[in-house]
Amino acid sequence: MPLSNPIRKSGKPSESYWCETNYERSYYIAEFFNSLSSFSMILVGLAGVYLHSSFEKRFLFAFGSIIVVGIGSIAFHGTLLFPLQMLDEVPMVYCVLTVVYCCIENKPYRRFGTWFPVGIFLYGFLTTVIMLFAGPENHLLEFVVFQSAFGFVVLVVVSHILKIYAGTQDKSIKQLWINTGLMGVIAYLYWNIDFRMCNVVQNLPFGLWNPQLHAWWHVGASLSSYM
Repeated sequence: MPLSNPIRKSGKPSESYWCETNYERSYYIAEFFNSLSSFSMILVGLAGVYLHSSFEKRFLFAFGSIIVVGIGSIAFHGTLLFPLQMLDEVPMVYCVLTVVYCCIENKPYRRFGTWFPVGIFLYGFLTTVIMLFAGPENHLLEFVVFQSAFGFVVLVVVSHILKIYAGTQDKSIKQLWINTGLMGVIAYLYWNIDFRMCNVVQNLPFGLWNPQLHAWWHVGASLSSYM
């Protein structure tokens, strides 16, 4: 659905829209619920940094990157401008790449040399360049590159976490992973329903309101990221 706020006079609009009516709740905020729910990312990131301050810096960096994603998500959903969409999506890639590093370098010593973090950075940098090059004029390319790059690193993380957790006998740790996985799957299901079935969601029977599933995706993704 098109942007309709007359106060937005500059910046390239994004071609990504979610199943929330623009400027319905606020004259100044494009997607009110999607913006509000993005604060959950900032909260879990701050909680992670505070409660795990004794951890190695790489883990604190991972928690901190969730905060950056939350700030970008608020900015993007509040304006629906392409530059701020990049502030949302690019940090997501780097956030998961940080977790990739934590999962693979999971010994008391560094198993790989400098090339490994450099390679991870170049992966993120190349993804960023392609997304910026595509811009809002080639939304499909930008969308496919982001989804593919992000999805691949998520699969890398999940596969390594499964490998790590398979070797532990601590039932509480295994239960934590099960809860994390369930939370992530449910949140991703919400994302897909909101993205692919918007007409159904906005026209529910008995006059039911739009459940704002993309906003709930934000909350579920935040919790599963923290866990």
